[in-house]
Amino acid sequence: MADAGGEPDEAERVRNEIRVERELTATHRVVRFAVGANHGRNWRLDKYLTAVWPTISRSLIVRWLERGAATIDGAPAGARMKLRPGMLVVVHAPLPERDAGDGDPPPLEILLHDGGLLVCNKPVGQLAHQAGKTMTGTLLDQVQEWFAARGGRREEVRLVNRIDRDTSGIVLMSLDVKTHVRLAAAMEAGDLHKEYRAICHGRPQPPAGAWHDPIGEAGEHTIARCVRADGQEAWTDYELLEEAPDGAFSLLRLLLHTGRQHQIRVHASHHGLPLVGDWVYGSACAELPGQALHAAVLALPHPRTGQELRIEAPLTASLRSLWAQLRAGGRPTALALSAEQRSKLGLKDAPRLLRPSWLSEEEFAELEKEASGRADVGSVRRSGGPDVRTSEDGGFDPRTPGRPDVRT
Repeated sequence: MADAGGEPDEAERVRNEIRVERELTATHRVVRFAVGANHGRNWRLDKYLTAVWPTISRSLIVRWLERGAATIDGAPAGARMKLRPGMLVVVHAPLPERDAGDGDPPPLEILLHDGGLLVCNKPVGQLAHQAGKTMTGTLLDQVQEWFAARGGRREEVRLVNRIDRDTSGIVLMSLDVKTHVRLAAAMEAGDLHKEYRAICHGRPQPPAGAWHDPIGEAGEHTIARCVRADGQEAWTDYELLEEAPDGAFSLLRLLLHTGRQHQIRVHASHHGLPLVGDWVYGSACAELPGQALHAAVLALPHPRTGQELRIEAPLTASLRSLWAQLRAGGRPTALALSAEQRSKLGLKDAPRLLRPSWLSEEEFAELEKEASGRADVGSVRRSGGPDVRTSEDGGFDPRTPGRPDVRT
């Protein structure tokens, strides 16, 4: 969404023009890129970084820069420095301290380890990689520590695909550059096949088919996506596996041909089949922390031998229990949205969020003031569900270590 000056559109062009390398260390997240030739011309460093890092507040970026977090062509750089095409920018952004109440991450579950290939089974509630204020306890953290303990280099570990925090199941990773490049080529060629299982409200008609609705942003201030004519191409095959009495709920098999943000969730909701527990596109429930969605099957050629591999992850205990309950005629227990959920959906009456421990009172107040100055949020209809007041698998980029663009 562009303002009168068109800067948000220009920021998106900046992101699309440059190649960003990312690295996560024990204490910092490191970003490297060369300034592009066509967009963001003569911008200051702080403004350019805000375009590169749209989820980070500009005021927080300025504080990093004031503390010496950035270099340009190897020399220290301040927020006001004007950029020229080709300049090499490196930012070492400090990670927030982990809250004492965060607890330890769940045990690492490895489904397959063969040379540079690693397939993990991610539990519900764990991020695949660092995002927002969550910089520790992620699946990527765990695998980097596991690999380092075996004599490997942390920076060699890369995600090939990722799934949302509240989606469970298979995540594919590489442990060396050669494997990463081969997996990237297989993905680009469409040789990686990903199947999901989902529990949804209602029964699909017909019981098997394909959804081809394009997907794009629903607004500036919401995490929701939506079907829109100018969105990105998206293709999901679906098949009804089982249904609850009266067709009130269904267990679906889904196959992704493209990988857009929240693709399965958006498509299902748009066709009147919101996933159980999906508070973004449907309604929350007490049985699950989020959507009833599981990455169940991955089929791919082995990156070294070419032999066809098929890896399966069984449904989680919570999803098996939920489906047994619904198949017996039960219903999920409805929950109201939490303050944090309302804020993430951009609801205008969202209560004030609590200050995270890694921000001082002054910094938090400054960020709140900055956020309150943004444009009021409009309203976008979520197909198959209630309104969202507006304003999280995307192609894989082998040049971006650690964090791919793939989301489900």
